[in-house]
Amino acid sequence: MFQKSLVIPKSELTTVTENATIQEVYDIFNDPENAHTRTMPILDESGKLFRGNVYKQHVFEHVAKNGNMNLPATAIMRNSTKFIYTNSKFYEVFFAIRDLPFIAVLDENHQFYGIFTHDALMDLLSQSWSVRSGGVAIAISTHNTQGDLSKISKIITRYSNIESLLTIQSDLKPLTVLFTLPLQEDSEQLDKLIKRLEKKGYHVSSVENLDRFK
Repeated sequence: MFQKSLVIPKSELTTVTENATIQEVYDIFNDPENAHTRTMPILDESGKLFRGNVYKQHVFEHVAKNGNMNLPATAIMRNSTKFIYTNSKFYEVFFAIRDLPFIAVLDENHQFYGIFTHDALMDLLSQSWSVRSGGVAIAISTHNTQGDLSKISKIITRYSNIESLLTIQSDLKPLTVLFTLPLQEDSEQLDKLIKRLEKKGYHVSSVENLDRFK
């Protein structure tokens, strides 16, 4: 599960209800305080249930076509079935939000709790990969045999702690493992580690300095 602290709560959001007109939504998007707002959640009249999202792009397209501004905002609503729960698992969240700027979050009573943004997901992934605490990330090609990960990890821990690891699999190519290590790019320990891995037949395909991401 992801933490509730990553969710922007309803109390901090600009939302509209399903009885709001497109004109009212247009006025909200044009307010200087909402200059950077690209989309807003639409809730039911009680303000508890999520109905969908209304996007600035679609509002302005409606205006450009001289559309009826007295229509309800739900007439140009999107993403009515795109939501997650406060107790959703990581992969549920990842695949639900990957094409969206944010996704609605509902609580255990199916009521609107807030939103989880794409930027928050990127920050979560950055934390899980230990980008800020690591020194380098090294990519190592495996032999695609059982026990590779254990053998590589054993070699690495002779010279360094492992902050995190990520496996990358491409079709018809050996599995690559990306290790984040608390070593500097020019350190003697890293040089010894790489030479040991290469001696054991594991190719280090890249070494990336993480300092520029901090």
